[in-house]
Amino acid sequence: MTIPERYRLPLVAVASLVVAVLVVGAILLVGGSPQPSGSPSPTPASLSPSPTDPGSTPESATRAFFAAFGRARGTDDPSIVRPYVTSEESDAYRSVRGFLDGQRSLNKATVITAQRFDNLDIQLGQGTATVSFTFVEAGYDIDLGTGQPRESPIEVPPFQVTVELRQEGSTWLVDAYESQQ
Repeated sequence: MTIPERYRLPLVAVASLVVAVLVVGAILLVGGSPQPSGSPSPTPASLSPSPTDPGSTPESATRAFFAAFGRARGTDDPSIVRPYVTSEESDAYRSVRGFLDGQRSLNKATVITAQRFDNLDIQLGQGTATVSFTFVEAGYDIDLGTGQPRESPIEVPPFQVTVELRQEGSTWLVDAYESQQ
C-alpha cells in the first residue's frame, strides 16, 4: 500500500509519538525513578516527557522542552516549544525559531527518532535552576515540501548542553540553553 506524500510526515510524527509513549510507559513500569540531583545518571531514550506534569521539576521541564524541540524540528513549527519556555522573547524560543528558519532556508526538516540525556547535573538556585547534561540525538533529515527522507537515520555525536530555567509559580520553564559540540 502506498501512502500519499502529504500524509507521510504526519504519520511519521504520530508513529514516533506512539513509540515514545510506549518507551516512557515501559520505563515507568520497570521502576525507573529519578536519581538525586547532582548525581550522574544515564537516562533511557524518550521523545516525550512523562504525561503527568512536565514542568514540575527542572529535569522534567528540560526533557519536555527538548521533546517539543524534536517535534518542532519535524514540523517546522516553533510554537510547539512555547509551553515550555518563559516567553517568545526568551533566548530559548529565539534559538529554536532561528534553527528552524535555517532548516527552512535549506528546504529541510528533521525527524528525531531518539533522544538521550546522560550525566544530568542539576543546580538549584532561588527560583532558578541550571541543568547540564550530555545530549545524544538520532534522526534523519527530510525534504520540507515532500516529507521524503534525504538520508538514512543517524546518531549525532554526543554534545554538552547547559539549560537555564526559571520557576514561574510551581512550573519550571526554559529561559535559555547553550550547546557545545
